[in-house]
Amino acid sequence: MTVKYNLDVSTSRPWTLFKLLFRWRGSVWKSVAFELAVWLLIYFTIGVIYRKALPYQQTRDFEKFAHYLDEKMGHIPLDFMLGFFVTSVLNRWVTFFNNIGYIDNVALMTAAYVRGEDERMRKMRRNIVRFCVLAQALVFRDISMKVRKRFPTLDAVVAAG
Repeated sequence: MTVKYNLDVSTSRPWTLFKLLFRWRGSVWKSVAFELAVWLLIYFTIGVIYRKALPYQQTRDFEKFAHYLDEKMGHIPLDFMLGFFVTSVLNRWVTFFNNIGYIDNVALMTAAYVRGEDERMRKMRRNIVRFCVLAQALVFRDISMKVRKRFPTLDAVVAAG
């Protein structure tokens, strides 16, 4: 379901950004809340163990280990690694979207090359584009749960037109 922000943005106030940021429906918080909770739980568990449960010698060993890791961070530039990671993720998404096969180009080519103003040619252009939309809907049913919920059976696809 698409969440619309038009009304909130049109009546902009200084706190509108925070109001939109902390809105639960359609927010990024919904997708990262579980991972954030797990990370914070692990972080605070390690902190409590470090401060309360470890004897003095083990806390010194842990500090030495943390200092060792901190020194090694200078040998591997984090910006360089992050650049490779972002590049690989971006290339993956670009390849993904290039391989989807949208019907826009087919529809434009059909409109340009199937000539004629009579009823038969108009129906032919319309049917070519409708078959392309049908093919795209059938493919999206297999890869997207939202489309599968919208079109659970082939009868639902036929009923939608």
